[in-house]
Amino acid sequence: MAHDHDIPTAKYDLHPEPGERLARPFQRFASLSSAGGIVLLLMTAIAMIWANTDYDSYKEIFNDTEIRITVADNPHDTHSGGHDEHGDDAHAPGSDDHIDDHADDHDDHDDHSESELEETAEDVVESIEQAADDISMIETDHAEASTYGDGWHPLPNEPHWYQGLSMVHWINDLLMAVFFLVVGLEIKREVLVGELASPKRAALPIFGALGGMIGPALIFVAFNFGKETIGGWGIPMATDIAFAVGILAMLGSRVPLSLKVFLTSLAIVDDLGALVVIAVFYTDNLDLAYLGYAGSVVALLMFMNIIRVRWIILYLVAGLPLWYFVYMSGVHATIAGVMLAMTIPAHARVNAVRFSYATRKALEVFENAHDDPNHDVKQSTIRRAAVNAIIENGKLVLTPLHRMEHAIHPWAAFVIIPIFALANAGIPVQGGVMENLGDPAAIGIVLGLFVGKPLGIVGLCWLACIMGIASLPRGVSWRHLFGAAWLGGIGFTMAIFIANLAFANSTAHLEHAKLAILVASALSAVGGATVLLICKPKPEPEPEQMGPLVDGEDDE
Repeated sequence: MAHDHDIPTAKYDLHPEPGERLARPFQRFASLSSAGGIVLLLMTAIAMIWANTDYDSYKEIFNDTEIRITVADNPHDTHSGGHDEHGDDAHAPGSDDHIDDHADDHDDHDDHSESELEETAEDVVESIEQAADDISMIETDHAEASTYGDGWHPLPNEPHWYQGLSMVHWINDLLMAVFFLVVGLEIKREVLVGELASPKRAALPIFGALGGMIGPALIFVAFNFGKETIGGWGIPMATDIAFAVGILAMLGSRVPLSLKVFLTSLAIVDDLGALVVIAVFYTDNLDLAYLGYAGSVVALLMFMNIIRVRWIILYLVAGLPLWYFVYMSGVHATIAGVMLAMTIPAHARVNAVRFSYATRKALEVFENAHDDPNHDVKQSTIRRAAVNAIIENGKLVLTPLHRMEHAIHPWAAFVIIPIFALANAGIPVQGGVMENLGDPAAIGIVLGLFVGKPLGIVGLCWLACIMGIASLPRGVSWRHLFGAAWLGGIGFTMAIFIANLAFANSTAHLEHAKLAILVASALSAVGGATVLLICKPKPEPEPEQMGPLVDGEDDE
């Protein structure tokens, strides 16, 4: 996501209020480019410590705890077929009343013979046995009528709709769909108005991303060909943009700004490739009916885009059934986030000239209001109207895509990804680290990320430059490029995500793969940072960026 420029607001020289003093350290931290990577690293460390000190509680919370969403009849509804407390069951065989009746009969006939008493006793025993059979039958029927999923629920009828998953599944399938929505928005923005909008500028990161996917995949296949772990070939293909860009930010002026732009663009293309891999190669048992339903929702969203519907809330509401249909279709549910992102309008309602004119007029109204200039705005209806007009102008000049990305990105960086790391990075290391890394999948992942990534990125970038298709950015040397390519081996978030898909049926391979991802990412981070630290600092001005598309302008 593009970072906001340091433009002062109306409160820039005001004395901070108590709440602002409390929030200021967190705001300053969140404004750092490396903040997302730092939080992600912290949550990863917490998950590892937790899983290796008290794995039972870790597993109970994230793997054994099931969260259920159910639409069913009211279990307290008296008209749903329940028995009347005073109905026929009150005198059913084996009930207390029935037994009491036998006891009364016994008291009333003390002169019965011994044989009659024995018969009475046998009747009581028979009644008790019958009651036990009836209770067992009722419990069996109740269980059959109200059991679904993995547990038992005291419901009189089967639910109309039910979805129950463990907490880690909800995080990986639903919460991560929001992260993929942000990824989709970033991809669309870069393709329309960013570094990927120009074929010449886009050539180098595209070639680099292709090399960064092909190289690791080939290395993984070389170590796992013919083995049951071959399905994990897509794991080392991904780059974690939060970690990689965070390390670049911490290196400061030693890293040219154009190199940061290159690595960000490469990671975005890399994410696009990972999405294709997930959708095509890690999808089983397609349900064409639900896929058709999802297509219908996408068609509706595209129609909304065509007629310029700009209410973001409508797109988000439509995204809920889209997620459900994609989930039920067999395609991984997170792809719904990308599909939704591709339909978000990227055109502004007004251009810069109209925005400036209307905003100046609103400011003139605000300044010329015949009120005490020192009064609060809430005491002037004219000034409130002027302020609301300025706010509306801001919404009109910003595209829905930019507004949605700006609103969701902090939640993805500081809530969703850290929760994902906490729920997935808890790997109990039993035995030595090297012993766990002896798994063929682990070897392929470590070498794929640590060796295959930098070689693949630099190799295809060099080929693109030799062919004259691309050229190095301003102020970037091949040493810079190799350092950034090594940082591309940090494949934390997306790599763990793909590992969950590839080894969903093998806990041992999954744990080995996750450990390999952490080790390879750490090695790549150290290697890339070391190379960039020995580069000479070459600060440069920020490259000129294109503005947002506006209705009425050409889309070219």
